[in-house]
Amino acid sequence: MPIRFLTYEQIDLEKWDQCVLQSHAGLIYSSSIFLNHMAANWSALVLDDYAAVMALPWKRKWGLSYIYPPAFTQQLGICAAEIVAEQMVNDFMNAIPAKFKFIEANLNNGNAALGQFQLRKNYVLLLDKDFSVLQKNFSRSANRNIVKAKEQQIVVAENADPLQVLQMHRERFKDGIGSNAEDYQRLQSLIKKLQTAGSIYCITARKVEGAVIAGSIFTLYKDRVTFLINGNTPESLANGATHLLMHHCIQYFSGRSLFLDFEGSDNPAFARFYEQYGATPEHYPFIRRNRLPWPIKLLKPADDANHF
Repeated sequence: MPIRFLTYEQIDLEKWDQCVLQSHAGLIYSSSIFLNHMAANWSALVLDDYAAVMALPWKRKWGLSYIYPPAFTQQLGICAAEIVAEQMVNDFMNAIPAKFKFIEANLNNGNAALGQFQLRKNYVLLLDKDFSVLQKNFSRSANRNIVKAKEQQIVVAENADPLQVLQMHRERFKDGIGSNAEDYQRLQSLIKKLQTAGSIYCITARKVEGAVIAGSIFTLYKDRVTFLINGNTPESLANGATHLLMHHCIQYFSGRSLFLDFEGSDNPAFARFYEQYGATPEHYPFIRRNRLPWPIKLLKPADDANHF
């Protein structure tokens, strides 16, 4: 059976989620819950009876349909129980309907891709060892900041309010990361849904008198604890609060067959932060195809990855 294009209404969401769940590289971003909240619209490519699937988030502008990477959605791509070899990747790419005139898509770390794809960087840390072993791989800078936070009596609270962390994140980054008010509203709705399902781990760093100065939200899906967002105040940058939060998370989940997924990054500053905890790089492909008609084709900036 060939690869089929399905509109959202045609997708069997139960079979979809089962395929993603059974896929080695099926991450939380490809689950229907995540897509339903973060994508403005999404259709799909489906092989056989959901043997392999690929989400196609899309929007329309100027009467043209285009595929885009939704905010806070790092990797989508092809999910399948079998190994996704380069030929399958090419087959899925070629099956994207011609009506999508512009394509920007992050695949996932299990999708083999050569040549036409740019590789983006993610960092992960295997947590299966005792915390005392994991901590030996922390850098001197990380340990110094953790000690600083403890000396200033910063404490970590569990079961924290994720909406408070989300607000700190928004205030810190404003719209500088390419996300707008609608994106944050979608993310807030998603977090509430995941929290109800027990798929959120949220911690905050507080001063001794109780003021929250930093917080982190992680999603829990299969064998991954994914660092979704971090929020902090300017004060927290000087007292090691964010380092203490990461220390706490690693300690909490240590000794389990889990990966801590840092969700990035190609940004050198973020990459250095993740490397401080012994995380190692993991790459995933990114593809851009410009099939826009002339002269609109000339108006699309090469580095504008989120907006048509």
